Amino acid sequence: MPAPTLPAMQEFVLDDLAATRRLAQELAAAVQPGDLLLLDGPLGAGKTALVRFLVEALGGDPAQVASPTFTLLHQYAARLPVIHVDAYRLAGAGDLAGLGFDELSEGALGVIEWAERVACAFPAEVCWSVNLAHAGEDRRRVRLATPLRLRGKWLHVPDEG
Repeated sequence: MPAPTLPAMQEFVLDDLAATRRLAQELAAAVQPGDLLLLDGPLGAGKTALVRFLVEALGGDPAQVASPTFTLLHQYAARLPVIHVDAYRLAGAGDLAGLGFDELSEGALGVIEWAERVACAFPAEVCWSVNLAHAGEDRRRVRLATPLRLRGKWLHVPDEG
């Protein structure tokens, strides 16, 4: 029996917001309808900033993007619609389903901040996992796992704009 295919894992450091914007542009070029972007990291790690740049890269209005902590779910119009959830206050996958996330994210890009709070059986073929951590000043350490459908292809994160 062949060994299971694991998602490609990349680790790198984003030096500033411009580097975060470039990562978002690369993600925007690679995501497909139905994909899920699972974001984790401590408060202030840049999860919402990454979503703002991603919506912008997809042709949406970045000014509309806010942390959905109190409203839990936002929808952003873009060439690939974005369904943005903050799972920090959710008790589990049942709460996510109760928001209508599955139906809303069909044919869209689902983005879940604090994804570990709703750990459930998302299909590995469509899941992007992004963990952001403080690395000093404006720097962020990123661990990125791509969906299985990419079969080990790496996301190119340019060093310069």
